Amino acid sequence: MAKINHQTAQANAATWQYPQVPVTEYRSDASADITKQILVGKADGAKDFIVRYFTVPPGGKTAYDQHPHQHGVVIVQGKGRVMLNDTWHELNTGDSIFTDSNEIHQFEAVGNEPLGFICVIPTWAEL
Repeated sequence: MAKINHQTAQANAATWQYPQVPVTEYRSDASADITKQILVGKADGAKDFIVRYFTVPPGGKTAYDQHPHQHGVVIVQGKGRVMLNDTWHELNTGDSIFTDSNEIHQFEAVGNEPLGFICVIPTWAEL
């Protein structure tokens, strides 16, 4: 029988947060105060993918990154931009982004609101 894992975002919050999900450490080579929560992962029985939720504070940036796994990202809050290789692309709520294997990438929150996004990666990629 499949394990049931249901997470609910905090209603009426300034940012999406999942109070029942631990906030895990994000990389030290990025802007401070970026949060990461694993919504669905290995502990839930996911064998092929991990669903994560990130919050980047206004003006914050994720790490300038490159790695062998792909990402699927959906922006759920705020405005921002993403660097894919050497080109910046504007982001708005509802946008989706595909980051290919070994593609250089970085996300940045633009404006006065945090940038919130869901990011899906393969299970083997989560360290």
